[in-house]
Amino acid sequence: MIALDGLWDFVADLDPKYHAIHGGYQQPDISRRHWLKAPVPGVWQKLAERYDIFEGVCWYAREFDAPELPPGATARLRFGGVNYLCRVYLNGQFIGAHEGGYTAFELDCAAALKPGRNHIAVQVDNRATTIKWPPCLGYFNYGGIHRSVTLEICAGPVLCDLRLQAIPAHDNSELIAQGYVREMRPGLIVRARSKGLSWEDLIDADGFFELRVPFFDTPAWSPEEPHLEPVTIELLDETRAVVDGHDFECGFRTIEMKAGADGIRRIHLNGESITLKGICYVYDSPITGLVMTPEQVEADLRLMKQMGCNAVRCHYPMDECFYAAADRLGLLVWIEPPTYCYHPGDEETHTCFVDPAWRDLAQQMAREMVAAARNHACVAIYGIGNECNTHNPEAAPFFRALADVIRAEDPTRLISYAALYGIVGSVADMVDVLGVNSYWGWYDQIDAPAASEATTGDATPRPIDLSPMRQMLDEVLARQQNLALLLTEFGADSVAGFHSHSRDLWSENYHADLLRAIFALAETYPQIVGTFPFCFSDYRDPSKVHNGYWNELNLKGMVDYARRPKLACAALADLYRKENIP
Repeated sequence: MIALDGLWDFVADLDPKYHAIHGGYQQPDISRRHWLKAPVPGVWQKLAERYDIFEGVCWYAREFDAPELPPGATARLRFGGVNYLCRVYLNGQFIGAHEGGYTAFELDCAAALKPGRNHIAVQVDNRATTIKWPPCLGYFNYGGIHRSVTLEICAGPVLCDLRLQAIPAHDNSELIAQGYVREMRPGLIVRARSKGLSWEDLIDADGFFELRVPFFDTPAWSPEEPHLEPVTIELLDETRAVVDGHDFECGFRTIEMKAGADGIRRIHLNGESITLKGICYVYDSPITGLVMTPEQVEADLRLMKQMGCNAVRCHYPMDECFYAAADRLGLLVWIEPPTYCYHPGDEETHTCFVDPAWRDLAQQMAREMVAAARNHACVAIYGIGNECNTHNPEAAPFFRALADVIRAEDPTRLISYAALYGIVGSVADMVDVLGVNSYWGWYDQIDAPAASEATTGDATPRPIDLSPMRQMLDEVLARQQNLALLLTEFGADSVAGFHSHSRDLWSENYHADLLRAIFALAETYPQIVGTFPFCFSDYRDPSKVHNGYWNELNLKGMVDYARRPKLACAALADLYRKENIP
């Protein structure tokens, strides 16, 4: 493997239509003497002040050395994430494109690769008019190659599509390792090793294998005890030499839905009922933007644990370092492709739900999301969408197909959907547990005439009326009383440092007290099996209008953009420490 992270040459292409034809920015002989140097992983908004809000087309380029490929060898360029649309050229030759900003992908480059010095160029387009999913931007549209890039050369058989399922048991647990071998030939062996012990088996002639490995006296993985076992899966040739291998940290756990005596289905981890004490997470670093550094991820997840969280909902697929940290620290993870906020009319036809390009992209993102996540114990829930108009008749087949794709790729996790203000439709019948987003107590308050400027004028706290939220939940449950619900995306914006004993809107006090009131309401619904207030930290959000409070930042964080705690942080920690509540 050849790592291609580091400083690349970079230029903003202010006329991509022209330069694609005449400029030759993808050509090795183009002069890059006056291009800037930009880090990969990186986003151009953090490169220089002039690019802070730039949205458009940019180019990255660099040289690297590669060995001569043996006969029959494969070579693939692997990108961890590029936002949003990219076209990749190797030695001036177009080798492929990828759409979707938050998932890893590979491109076959063997035909274009040469021994010695090679030139790679990547055109990146993050224009909002280019983006399909998400169709509206509720978080900042960073542009760039924001996750790692590697060149992977394989000469001979290699392990592919490894899928590990670690199942705990009282007597002996079991690890099931499945996959296939590319460039298969007779006599190959698959071997699993852990702590000095090994198990192996011959691989079938078709290249597929399933290895079942016993693990004795292995503790189950849980948020309270995130026990991990080191496992190495290896491919041995006819001489028993290791020709390929992959290391894993496996957590033995099960996640499933079971109905209780009251008929309500609840989430069970390792056979025991668990209430998800969650938080929503839109990753945005004031230092690196969209780039997920291990240090920032570790710090964020530790803060979540300090808040009492045992789960986190991520609003787009994460980098592998995030899943590894959640495995290690003990946080259940809900991830989803950004199939968000698409709202055609109730009777509108020929929508994007039936557009093959939109449908196929959603399914591609889902497959790529699962491929990166399925071998991590932390991953518990896959989402299929968020806040779309599921009353539109073309939505149901779209989301049913997406759920089918995810279940085919990984049937061992739960599936959810987050509905806006109870706009559920038939999607409730497609998922294991339904999320309900609503901001009662917030947007209904600030949207009232002059409400954003109002204060109580005395020490009497502003009242919090959640009767509309109760009515919404009652209407959702009227359709199916034993429906398992996750109360998701609720809360308020608060300006860090603004305190008000009278609970003025935008104050830390109102934010914290609104959370307390919503949790008190949630206690009255046994169908609510988890809570995910929005959100962990303040973050850049272009959808927010300038109103004297929002200033390009969404302010709903338990901590501010610099990760300094607000009153809501302490309130959430207190609520999650209480017993018998979500």
